[in-house]
Amino acid sequence: MAVGWFKSDVSVLGIFLGGSVAAGSADAYSDIDLRIVVESEQHSQFVEKRREIPAQWLGFLFNEWLPSTQHCVSHFLPFGKIDIFYYDAARLVPSPWYRLPIRILHDPTGIVAEVVEQSAGLTFAVRADELDISISKGLAAAQETYRRAKRGELFYAQTLLDELRYHMMQADDWLHDRTPETTVLAKFERRAGSALQAVLAASYCQREGKAIIGATLARARLPRSSRRIA
Repeated sequence: MAVGWFKSDVSVLGIFLGGSVAAGSADAYSDIDLRIVVESEQHSQFVEKRREIPAQWLGFLFNEWLPSTQHCVSHFLPFGKIDIFYYDAARLVPSPWYRLPIRILHDPTGIVAEVVEQSAGLTFAVRADELDISISKGLAAAQETYRRAKRGELFYAQTLLDELRYHMMQADDWLHDRTPETTVLAKFERRAGSALQAVLAASYCQREGKAIIGATLARARLPRSSRRIA
């Protein structure tokens, strides 16, 4: 339904899938990562209407969205989810992201196929500023978790502890040169080492100050050879 709707618009120059559907690893709970390439002159209009477009389709429930973005996540009955990104055709350039599994659904001018071909030799690289931001955020989350737990702000402390877990997981992916995930948390159990998984599992605790502080210090229980991943 969604693909047919977009194909009927002549300003849509390309439609392709990413994620688990394109990779052939989707299950009953997978979302659909749909990418729409639009003529430059019409791109802003598609972005402005990104919440209205899915609402026309059968089974629509609600949208997840943020201002100043070019995508919208739409939920449908009974348990469907479509993540739609709108790309400006003039800004569609080669990227290592296009080396990941892609399934082209509509490409009358060959614009998508050409970009995918040109992306074949590109690799992912972690920038120094990305690394610095993640380290600083992770350390700050650990410190702030301790402070909030001591003050009895336990709901907030649990949220900050989860942020610390996120940066540990991101560091593990970087250190092992894994292909970046669109969401670091997604499918982490399938790719992380047993040592880090054990530490992360032990860090889930009751909403109690001492337990939260203990969970924050869980990395100390890592074997010496594995501490570098945290």
